[in-house]
Amino acid sequence: MNKEEKKKKVIILLGIWGVCMLVCVVIGMSRSTKAIVKRETGKSVIAQTETVDAKPEEAPTLDLSALQSKLKAYLKENDIGSKDVGYYVEDLESRQSIENNGDELYFAASTYKIPLAMVWYDAINAGDVEESEYRDLLENMIVYSDNDAAEYLFESLGGWGEFKDAITAYDKKQKADSDYLVLDNTFTPANMGHIVTYLYDHQEEYDHLIKDMKKSMPGQFLDRNLNIYFAQKYGSYEEAYNAAGVSLTGHPYVVTIYTDLGDYGESVIGDLNEICYDFFNTAE
Repeated sequence: MNKEEKKKKVIILLGIWGVCMLVCVVIGMSRSTKAIVKRETGKSVIAQTETVDAKPEEAPTLDLSALQSKLKAYLKENDIGSKDVGYYVEDLESRQSIENNGDELYFAASTYKIPLAMVWYDAINAGDVEESEYRDLLENMIVYSDNDAAEYLFESLGGWGEFKDAITAYDKKQKADSDYLVLDNTFTPANMGHIVTYLYDHQEEYDHLIKDMKKSMPGQFLDRNLNIYFAQKYGSYEEAYNAAGVSLTGHPYVVTIYTDLGDYGESVIGDLNEICYDFFNTAE
């Protein structure tokens, strides 16, 4: 083999070696890229699987017997007779409820204005009357407890019988018997509580009413110790001091409290609702 042939052979071998090295580099890069893609893809799948498989934790059902014990203890510690206070409390998430004298009749005072307003908002929503003609009357009746406005709205329905017959639609548990219809402004805590629950369940239909209830006696009655503009309607007449409302801040619940304690009843209402509010919003 002459010198020229040897030179060509070396060049060919170097070319083959170069091609082999290039192929090795390409294969190595390909494997590395696949490994990276595989690792990244695997991480994404795991995250997605965790997201898909993860189930939201269900909120535990609150034990209302514990709340009942707290409320009863308050009455006992303050020497308040059991018959002097009637209440109804409903957890609007679990729909469990507790009560004290829940089926006893109490003079409702101005708390009856909640269902009275609901009847009129039903008429407005049905197109039977113009809202512009009744809006001020309804607002004054709820926010300022205007009795003249309430009397006009009440008498326009025809009286107690017609009024109570109309509001039985808000409480399927309340029988519209003759005793219920003729007992004028008397309600049980449970009956009024069921009415407020209906209000909560149909908030869109009673939006104006709820807004007015938030402006009703802020810092007093149910809002006395909370100062959160608790949606309520208060009422007082002689020894009867009452309030009914719904908590729209934090855990939702309905509370109706009727008392026969004179003006002392207002502070009792505030204390009892504070116990309820703290229970629903700290026990979870």
